[in-house]
Amino acid sequence: MPLLDVKELRAWFHTRDGIIRAVDGVSFSLERGETLGVVGESGCGKSVTFYSMLGLLPMPPAKIESGTAMFNDVDLLNTDAATLRGIRGRRISMVFQDPMTALNPYMRIGKQVMEPLLAHGLCDRHEARKRAAAILEAVGIRDAAARMEDFPHAFSGGMRQRAVIAMALVSKPDILIADEPTTALDVTVQAQILALMAKLRDEIGMAMTLITHDLGVIAGISDRVIVMYAGRILEEARTKTLFNNPRHPYTRALMASLPGIQETGKPLNTIPGLPPEQGAPARGCPFAPRCTVALPECQDADCPLLPMGDTSHRTACIREHRVSCPGQENCL
Repeated sequence: MPLLDVKELRAWFHTRDGIIRAVDGVSFSLERGETLGVVGESGCGKSVTFYSMLGLLPMPPAKIESGTAMFNDVDLLNTDAATLRGIRGRRISMVFQDPMTALNPYMRIGKQVMEPLLAHGLCDRHEARKRAAAILEAVGIRDAAARMEDFPHAFSGGMRQRAVIAMALVSKPDILIADEPTTALDVTVQAQILALMAKLRDEIGMAMTLITHDLGVIAGISDRVIVMYAGRILEEARTKTLFNNPRHPYTRALMASLPGIQETGKPLNTIPGLPPEQGAPARGCPFAPRCTVALPECQDADCPLLPMGDTSHRTACIREHRVSCPGQENCL
């Protein structure tokens, strides 16, 4: 049984300008000890998917329209607030995108790292201080016992990121959700942070979800990848399978846009157009208006996420299913 099993999650924003389908019918699972990569353009629903499960969206304007998110027999989307507070920060922790805003500038670093332990009653203040110093040392902050008395402004960007990771890991969660954990860090520090997270993942035995724009990060640390666009999952596969054989035109377009594969001096490849402002359309493939190989029916036909034959590789592309497995029942 998966540690986390999400089915048909829909999180929409009801605004004066209409309904924004930020997350529209997302289903996936996460196994114990697994690292799941979530990749896609800005605004495609990656962060909102996980904010929804942790009760971190402002309601209104957000509303969970449908779906379940089962975690240890608890439906995170339909449980009471007290149960969710007991899980959030203890069993499921999150590393937020920007450490500059994730840390309270008026609180000392040590107090903020201790807070999850004290808020959930996991230990007394003396033990919490010892654990906080130990986890700060583990994430690479030297002389942690003394640095716990510093305020966030005394830390560099990389150190603040390490402190945020320490806050998420101090309670030894079952699941760590890392939302752009290497944003604005230089390449050397990025590599150190990713290696650190992988090391602590193996030591603690937790599952990890890595939300990022960086396909290189995904390739280096993830076991499995889901590709999101306009609030939907367009492709899902094991990491090696996805990079060796991407099946959705959007996934191929993302990979073609990587600067490292471009010829020196030549213009960079880009994806023409922009994602839909209202999120996923009611019908059709959301990527169809930007797709260079779209079929006429891609505009208004259902494009469900289906397996490619008998494999665990799933894609939501009508053309790919027709070409790859014609006549099979589980294909379009």
